[in-house]
Parts: sequence; C-alpha cells; structure tokens
Amino acid sequence: MIEPATAASVDLKLLQPFFREVRFDCGATLREEGQYYRNMYLMTDGIVDVHLQPGGAAKKPVILDAGSPIGEIGFLRGCPATATVTARTAAGALVIDDPTLTRLEYEQPALTAQLLRYLAKTAEERTSSNLTFGPRTYARARAIDVYLCRNKDMLERAQRLRYEVYCRELGRNSPYADHERKIITDELDATGQIFVAIEAGETIGTLRGNRPCEGSLGILEELYGMRTSAQHPQATSICTKFVVERSKRGSPAAVILIAAMVRYGVRNHVKECYIDSTPALLPYYKAIGFRIAGAQFFHRENGPSHPMVIDLVKHGNSLSEEYGTRRYLQLYLRAKIIKWIDSLRGDRALVASS
Repeated sequence: MIEPATAASVDLKLLQPFFREVRFDCGATLREEGQYYRNMYLMTDGIVDVHLQPGGAAKKPVILDAGSPIGEIGFLRGCPATATVTARTAAGALVIDDPTLTRLEYEQPALTAQLLRYLAKTAEERTSSNLTFGPRTYARARAIDVYLCRNKDMLERAQRLRYEVYCRELGRNSPYADHERKIITDELDATGQIFVAIEAGETIGTLRGNRPCEGSLGILEELYGMRTSAQHPQATSICTKFVVERSKRGSPAAVILIAAMVRYGVRNHVKECYIDSTPALLPYYKAIGFRIAGAQFFHRENGPSHPMVIDLVKHGNSLSEEYGTRRYLQLYLRAKIIKWIDSLRGDRALVASS
C-alpha cells in the first residue's frame, strides 16, 4: 500500500534552503531497524519501502513518497529505528538534524512550528495500533529499553543518576557535581551521545560516547593514549560516565547499554573505543574484549584508573547483539575466570580485593 503523500502538510520548497539534500540509489538503506540516529529525513522525491518485520519478508512493506518523514520517531523520542527503510526507486530527501533545526527555529519560527507539529502528528499516527505502522516495533515490551537522549529532561535524568551513584552511593567528591541541582555534568555532554536505560519508567543506567572528530576530548586523549593510534581521530571514540543504579547491577542493563553504544559506533565507522576502568572492573572489561592501553592514572572522580581500548572491527558484531540474562551470566562467569587467572599470575595491582 502507498502511504498518502503529505507534502501539503509542510511546504518542502520553504524548507529546502535550510536543510541539506541527499540522494539515494534504488535499493539503498535509509534506516535500519534497531539502530540509533541523530537525524531524520523528509522525502523530496522517489519512493521507499518501510519494512515492518525483520528482513521484510513476513509482511508487505508500507510505501512512502514525497513529503513523507523518515525516522521521525527515533529523532523525536530517542528510541532506535522502528523499521528498516529501503529505496524502491532513486530518491531524494532533506536531512533534518538538531543544528539545522535550531537555525530554522531562529530564522523561521512559524515554519518551524508547522514542521514540528507535522512530525509529532505523523509519529503519533505511526505508533497508534489502529493505523498503518502499528505498534509492533516501537511499543514492543522489553524489561529494559535504551534511548538516545533527545531532550533536556532525558539528559537531566542521566545527570541525576550520575550524581546518585558517584556522590551519594560512593561518596566521591566530583569536581563536576552541582549539589543544588543534584546532577553531574561536564563539557563533554555538549557533544556526546548519551544513552539511558529505562525500566518501568525509571532511569537505571547511562553511558556517554564522544568522538574526537566531533569535539575536543580534552586531557582524555593524552591519558588514554589515543594519539598513538593510526585510527585517531577519525575512527576513534571514548565512553565515559558509565553508571548503573545499584539495585540493577545484577541485571543485563550494563551490557544492553554497551550493545546500543557499539551499534551506534560501528554504524558511524568507529574502529576503536577507549574507556577508563577502576582495578575492580578490569576483569569485566577484559571479558568483553578490552585491553589495557596505557599507564595507570588518577581519575578525578574514580581514583586510580587504567585506560583501556577495544577493537570494534574485531569485537563489534558480537557486542552489538542484544544480551539476555543467559548471555549476561556467561559474561559474568568469564570475568570471574579472568580475575582468577590474573591473581594466579600475581598481577595484584590489576586485581581488586574481594
């Protein structure tokens, strides 16, 4: 079936001066279900297929044409793509992202309001169980869901969880803590991709990723030893502010967050990811595939820490997979074995006391 053309809802000609236009060949993939994106498309011409079932075989695709938004649900809400979208014909689209939308809001507030109302209406229709797109992908229930922060409220939830864990639980005196607002934030939040894990409406975990090609990493480039890598800066990234609420650390929340971040990184051609680890967590990061990347240093929030790096070319596919309880337990047992082997080798500096 063909979704009705919607160009009348928003004037494409008025939008074209503000947004970059991209072209897609027949068969090209515009969106991949389960991936996270920081932009969306508004089609200008051509036809695309929206596959609502994995692989597109179980159900006929929905067909969209000029004027139709692509990826507006993930762009507005921060959830992963709810469907795979491929070009049935050669097609064109306007790229809508935060910087260009901010420019439009400043220069054309009335047009911006029209566009946002249209996107919100379309997203609501497509997630309604009574209409074309249905709730299959977006509304499917899962114990823990991961979102990419897309608004101030989502970001503050992540920042409050950082404060709860670092300052209240662990009693650390973070230099980035705002004790009045009870949040922890620093300059990397401005250019980072911040994921949050949600369970029953509560934020139970968060993880931040930053790419040096998108903004300065400050002293972390030096501390992590990134400058010696042939992949740096175009194909490297860092992960920081990785916290999980205390009562949920026995759940798969941590590895689900890692899987989401890895999928995002791999899709954006990241080949190496760097982190820092306290001695107590070294066996767990080793179990995932990280290795020590440089000399130990004193982290201003975590204390003595080791820089670590993982090869996403080698480990990316396996880490991108969803982790259920069984796989989480396998990872936990592998970490325990690594800790035991390290202790037998006498690497006491790298093994936390039990």
